[in-house]
Amino acid sequence: MPSGLESLWRAHHQAPGEPGYVVVAVASAEFADGTVVQLPPPVRRPTGWVAEVHLPGPGQAPSRVLIADAAVPGAPVLWYVVLPAPGTASEVDLVAFSTPDRAEGDVLDEAGLQALGIDWSNQVGAMRWDAATGLVRQVYVAPAFRRLGVATKVGWAVACVAAGRGWPALQADGQRTDLGEAWVAGRRDGWRTHVPERTGWSPPMTRPEDTTGVPRRNLEPDPT
Repeated sequence: MPSGLESLWRAHHQAPGEPGYVVVAVASAEFADGTVVQLPPPVRRPTGWVAEVHLPGPGQAPSRVLIADAAVPGAPVLWYVVLPAPGTASEVDLVAFSTPDRAEGDVLDEAGLQALGIDWSNQVGAMRWDAATGLVRQVYVAPAFRRLGVATKVGWAVACVAAGRGWPALQADGQRTDLGEAWVAGRRDGWRTHVPERTGWSPPMTRPEDTTGVPRRNLEPDPT
């Protein structure tokens, strides 16, 4: 999810040996916001790139989403599973894992995760959003992985998946947990202009059994 970025343009190119094409999101003043350019070979990531999305074809789910280290400094290696949210008509879950079973940025469906034999309890972060409207419903980071940039990296990955599928851009309402509000408050001003003021309180999502051995600073907002 954009973090303090006010001008974002896209570069498209073919990936040797891969079907489909690659889209690179770039934050720089080289082109106006929203511009789409074609990169000629030999392909290099433009200066200021923040995300790279590998798309098998228009409107299809990405096979890989890479986020630049500069956009999420210190964040762990993540790969993702995207699946319909249970019991909903149009909501989607993106669940992040940080195991060596897949390469950085790989995007799987539920069947792909089942083939690996990895339990859902190994997730380190997740976001649920409405694919019909772009409204973010839930953001969660496992307590042991908080304050590492996981929420920002997951947000970027979701934004890339939504864009690749041709779904509406992400948006937020004013309903947040205390930790969610602290996270929003810590973003840079350019990003915060896209997030409405808090209008409602949501209960914490942290399960008591997940807090054992976790530093208190990962469980509570910083004092103001």
